[in-house]
Amino acid sequence: MEYQIALSPDLGLSPADFIVTWNETAECITVAQARHLSFNSTFYEPSLISGAVDLLIAVSTGIASNSLYDLIKRVLIKRGVHKHTHYVEVNKPDGTHILVIDTDER
Repeated sequence: MEYQIALSPDLGLSPADFIVTWNETAECITVAQARHLSFNSTFYEPSLISGAVDLLIAVSTGIASNSLYDLIKRVLIKRGVHKHTHYVEVNKPDGTHILVIDTDER
């Protein structure tokens, strides 16, 4: 399954840093390679997050959502993001799976 990961700018993490850290983390790269997608606001539901989405990342994986969340959290921590995060999974009618990651800290 391919997930498109949308990170809120409130996390303070650049697209390149997330992708590089994901792809350099052994636990992450063994399940999927992250790659940058062209930004297109039709990929996500803007009402799910407070600000604009900084990036979309494609991750093709066969692991369960909870395992994916754990790997994402590991990447965020490695990059110094220690904010409380929440995840909203959006399954669109066209089969697109989007994982929106935002923070409760403002």
